Amino acid sequence: MNEYLKHIVNKYRFSAWLIVFLVLLLFVPLLISANYNFQAKILGIVITVLISIALWNWRMQTARKIIKASRIKLNLNDRFWLDRYIKFYSKLNKSDKIVFEDRMGLFLAEIIISEIGKEVPDKETCFYVASSAIIAYWGLPYWNYGELSEVIVYPDNFTSDNLVKENAFIEGKVHHGGIMDATMILSLTALKKGFSTNLDYENVGIHEFSHLIDKSDGQIDGKPYFIEKEEEFIWFRLLDEEINKIKNNNSDINPYASSNYSEFFSVIMEYYKENPLDFEKKHPKLSHFLNKKLMN
Repeated sequence: MNEYLKHIVNKYRFSAWLIVFLVLLLFVPLLISANYNFQAKILGIVITVLISIALWNWRMQTARKIIKASRIKLNLNDRFWLDRYIKFYSKLNKSDKIVFEDRMGLFLAEIIISEIGKEVPDKETCFYVASSAIIAYWGLPYWNYGELSEVIVYPDNFTSDNLVKENAFIEGKVHHGGIMDATMILSLTALKKGFSTNLDYENVGIHEFSHLIDKSDGQIDGKPYFIEKEEEFIWFRLLDEEINKIKNNNSDINPYASSNYSEFFSVIMEYYKENPLDFEKKHPKLSHFLNKKLMN
């Protein structure tokens, strides 16, 4: 079993055992109907005790999560780290830095960050993930991360089957539907690389959290919730114009943006957030549109 599957099994272990207990409980009336009353009584008692223990364990885990949900305070060393490794933060004025730190404290308290292969995630890993979220949502209501409950960080790029292999190319993934709907997966290698420079206009953390912004209206379709109904035509016309430029090799936007509207939105959010001055200079129409929505 790979590390990802182990993580999922551990996460839903209580639910799995509860189902097993309930199935076993169905055998009680079958035993009674077969006149095995004593065996049915013993089985019923055993199952009841086991369910009680499982519920107590679940209650204790829930209580620990509630305690954890208090705001995390950043110290001087944390601020020094942010100033050194998160260029977006280092460029903020003093009051905005306080806002950034406050939002990071809330994110770290409310969203579980799991690092595959480690019992406890490194603080650096958590800071990279949280910074990605704060930057992507900067200018929007920062507490609205939708149904996201956990970010799983892999040591490196992974395959579509969530396996770390040589030549794997997937750097991040936002799930849409199913049991992992509230989960995001990121490659730590790609995550760190995204914050190493602003000159490549690429940052997988910002990219995936931009997908989450897009998803907040129920669909990942390249039209985030802040696009009003009367603006849709203008928005998609701008996207189509730039996608045509990309396909004709007449744009500096990552060609991956031409895959579809949803990827286009996330790619330009990387560019817009990492180097807004270059983005405004080279893509004034898109920049003007995003400024109206993300400069509140």
